[in-house]
Amino acid sequence: MSIHAYFGGKSSNVFINFINSKIPKDGIKTYIEPFSGSMGTYMDDDSLKFETVIYNDKNRHQVNLVYCCSKPEEFLTHLEKFKNTVLHTEETDPIKKWNFYKGIYQKFTKNTFLDDTKFEIGDFKRACMYAFLVTSSFSSVYPRGGGFSGYKKDKDRIKLDVLINKLKKNKYTDKLQSITEFLNIDFEELITKYDADDTYLYLDPPYARFNEGKGEDDTKRLFWYGSDDDGVFGPQSHRRLLEMLKKTKCRWSLSYYYFPLLEELLPRDKYTWTQKEVFRSSAQGGNNHDAKKEQSKGVELLIMNYDPETGIKI
Repeated sequence: MSIHAYFGGKSSNVFINFINSKIPKDGIKTYIEPFSGSMGTYMDDDSLKFETVIYNDKNRHQVNLVYCCSKPEEFLTHLEKFKNTVLHTEETDPIKKWNFYKGIYQKFTKNTFLDDTKFEIGDFKRACMYAFLVTSSFSSVYPRGGGFSGYKKDKDRIKLDVLINKLKKNKYTDKLQSITEFLNIDFEELITKYDADDTYLYLDPPYARFNEGKGEDDTKRLFWYGSDDDGVFGPQSHRRLLEMLKKTKCRWSLSYYYFPLLEELLPRDKYTWTQKEVFRSSAQGGNNHDAKKEQSKGVELLIMNYDPETGIKI
């Protein structure tokens, strides 16, 4: 589950067997996830070790949180203070405590907190609030896309405590501190800067379910990632990414759901396609989604510009 659950994350054993087993090690010096999220692919696999590891995400709050997690001693001090002040309540009744935490969640998902990105990476105070929001959101979707589910009444525990316990146990400290750079830039700028023969990209963009009949993007799903307009990662961004990948020097693998544009730009006879049917609880969506309580499976695609058996670029 990496340092914390994240919508669309790929950190389960199913995904490790499907994705990580195909990541080449030979000749790779720089490893990058342009859409890092909680970076589960890297974090939950101790066999992935490279000279340079770059974390990048367009969500500046997420970058800030992961950076702060890489300094657990300092971050834990801020988190404990946050719990004893902002999250402190004298209520003992589980329902009243739920309402108390829900009230904070709703306040900070509706005000300007998430919109304010004019801060330096390493802002521990902001990371505390964002950590509370993202761990409290249903299915770990972008906080504005999911309802509150951050308090377990039967255990009298907020879900933020799961993150805190991981930090206390240093479960991911070594992996976090192996990250050489934390960036908050557009994927095109990132890939252009680091594209080289010894670079590897694992790309897990905020892809949506596409209407296969019309080829239209279901933008509701993009909102669950926090990509609620084309400037963040709408349909045109998908095309821009795919066009760019065709021209890279590096080796890469790309996770997606199927939609017709994939075969148009990355045809099966020129790239390696593989797929797996997997259970995705996060695929159920955010708050008030009509399939929220259903269990469903989705077909995950993995497209590569190399032969996974040899690691040689096609």
